[in-house]
Amino acid sequence: MSEPSRRTFLKVSSGALGVCAAGVPTAGAADPPKPRADRTKIVMVMFGIAPSLDDTDLKPISNDNIVRRLQRECDGVDFVVRDLNRGIRLESVLAEAKDLRQAGYDGVIIYGNPRDYELLRTGLPTINVAVLNDFMNLPFPLYKKNRCIAAMLDPWQFSADAAVSERMLRDLVEKVKLIRAIRQMRRERILTVTDSPEVNVTYGDVRKNLPAHYNETILAAIDATFGTRVQKIGTAEVVSDPYIRELWSKESREANEIAARWIAGAVKMAYTLPSEIVRSAKCYLAMKHLMERYEATAMAFHIRTLVANPRPEDRVFPALAVSEFQLHNTVAKCQSHLNILLSEMLLQYAYGRPSMLGDYSVDAYNGTSIVQHCEGPWNPWGDDRRVPYLLVDHRERLIRRRAATGVGGAMCNLYPPDEPVTMWQLDVFSKEILLHTGKTVPIFKGAVKYKDHFYEMM
Repeated sequence: MSEPSRRTFLKVSSGALGVCAAGVPTAGAADPPKPRADRTKIVMVMFGIAPSLDDTDLKPISNDNIVRRLQRECDGVDFVVRDLNRGIRLESVLAEAKDLRQAGYDGVIIYGNPRDYELLRTGLPTINVAVLNDFMNLPFPLYKKNRCIAAMLDPWQFSADAAVSERMLRDLVEKVKLIRAIRQMRRERILTVTDSPEVNVTYGDVRKNLPAHYNETILAAIDATFGTRVQKIGTAEVVSDPYIRELWSKESREANEIAARWIAGAVKMAYTLPSEIVRSAKCYLAMKHLMERYEATAMAFHIRTLVANPRPEDRVFPALAVSEFQLHNTVAKCQSHLNILLSEMLLQYAYGRPSMLGDYSVDAYNGTSIVQHCEGPWNPWGDDRRVPYLLVDHRERLIRRRAATGVGGAMCNLYPPDEPVTMWQLDVFSKEILLHTGKTVPIFKGAVKYKDHFYEMM
């Protein structure tokens, strides 16, 4: 759960989230080869850097080595280099910049002080990389409205601590990955399953004051910001699906195997039954089927049944399904909050890190923020590491007993202490990101802030 760069999210939220475009690596060639459709294409304009080579005996990291490092670190990204130190004229670069979007590019990197601000106005996500100890008269006021963010490199290795120079490059790599993620968002399709009249479920007073044509407005905002398509279905489409009807009514070997794996992986199971975990596995298979049927790549499942006219004991909950999807690098949520779904998709595609939807509260007396929900990643680092978890019943159950049919299945994940955490949510209307950071607190060991039974309330 390493902390994504706070600066990255704040600056990108101010404008770099938008339609994008890029190319394949060359070393200043006049005519780049045709872009490959499956890769992110970024044009990189490289200006001269100070000091000049005849002013010092120092040897900077070469432009070629910088580009090679970026290419190695940014899988799926091709860099088309326009190196003004190799005979490429600025006039030709400016002429090319007018048509980058039409040429299929996804973003721009300007290395050094841009000699002409038109390079900032391509309409594509742009990273302006300053060079340490060069003339840094960079046009920061132009960044926000031109979808531009800043970065820095230390090619002369002036920093006494080499780790500082490396951190600069890592920051640039993270920002390039955001451009790659934005490109991917254009290819994504969200399936939201809810009986709410709104495609984006809202609660509280705001529900009474939604603007006219709310669905059309938010879907247009999502399309304009990310290019992501959204399709809405409800209970009727789910319960009438022949596969789902048979899945619910008959024994499922696949559901039994998934449930057995979940149970075997748990620290313990309390207040629920193995049969409820099997139902959760059936919910996962139903969600997976719906995504395939509707050709979706991400999903919000905001209903609590797989059958028509459900009894209280027929309720199912997608909590465990969400964690299973995250093991397979797929974003799925148990509620239809499109801003949150998009937030998690952006982080997942940029950095390979799954996230947790949560109800947020602040405990001022213990100095903690509390994010609780029925779901959360078992693989928060995005790799093969797993956190321990408890299998429990679901708080939304209509059966007000424990360990009975209909109580559902959920989990309490036991995240390790002192891990950096970033809590954030983007808003497609304002194009802002709400964000703050912290660290996980110990639960069962060390200086605990809450008693062991705290998980029972989750």
